[in-house]
Amino acid sequence: MILSLTTVMVACVAPCDEVATEMWQVAPGTSEKPWVVPAQPSEKTAAVVLIHGLYVHPIAPAKAKQPWLRWWQKPKTEIVTALAKDFDVFSFAYSQTLPVEEVARSAGLRDAVANLRKAGYKDVILVGHSAGGVVSRLFVEQFPDAGVTKVIAVAAPFAGVKIATVKVGYPKVQAPFVESLAPGARVEATRANKTPLGRDVQFVSVVCKLKHADTDGLVRTHSQWPEDLQQLGVPAVLVDTNHFTAMEHPTAVKRISELAREKLTRWGPDETEKARKELFGEPKPMK
Repeated sequence: MILSLTTVMVACVAPCDEVATEMWQVAPGTSEKPWVVPAQPSEKTAAVVLIHGLYVHPIAPAKAKQPWLRWWQKPKTEIVTALAKDFDVFSFAYSQTLPVEEVARSAGLRDAVANLRKAGYKDVILVGHSAGGVVSRLFVEQFPDAGVTKVIAVAAPFAGVKIATVKVGYPKVQAPFVESLAPGARVEATRANKTPLGRDVQFVSVVCKLKHADTDGLVRTHSQWPEDLQQLGVPAVLVDTNHFTAMEHPTAVKRISELAREKLTRWGPDETEKARKELFGEPKPMK
């Protein structure tokens, strides 16, 4: 059955504790069919996969059980058009009834990456916005040999977001996903993590920030580039925009596209310290 990209592809959701996922190719072309490995490889050798964040369904809770694309993941949007100059672009969607950890370890995401490598792409780049950035990080930590070569996390709440502690505004079925983004949940997950981010995967945090504030309007800058990533030398790139326009703001789109093309290297202590002062106006805390 073929549905348009403005509708949902209802994936198998039985048993109920599985994450329903789907992936579409959004450039080149605008196929309404979920992507499958083509008979002939693409002329391009690198693929970008766009991964969305939280999508609250207060009026229609059943939609949380289905994978829905966000508008910015669809063909011909600013971010897709910019990336399509150098990459084949795909958009990945997932149901939101389980914690982010379950999304990251889902068979759907593993299969999506494996099939891209099978299709001949030498580089697979995950671009995750908000919770999508958390999912992307968890994926490369848990599956370092899956084939992802780079992660660009945009406005990602790695250390959690306070609004996720609020118990209203979303349907009960989405509670596990929302609550897994709370500061306490993320701090505990980081503490218990047995597979920290390796150096083989290029990684960057795009920190979104409002002027004269330590937040993008939803996620604090300290959460977007937390201490554990600083210690690993993960670079941070500042973009002056709010959380909700991060994937359409011209400066953000330009910078994300540049980062997708560039080779990313880990920072040393001096570079990290300089960025701390620029982002937070503070030196590295004493141990």
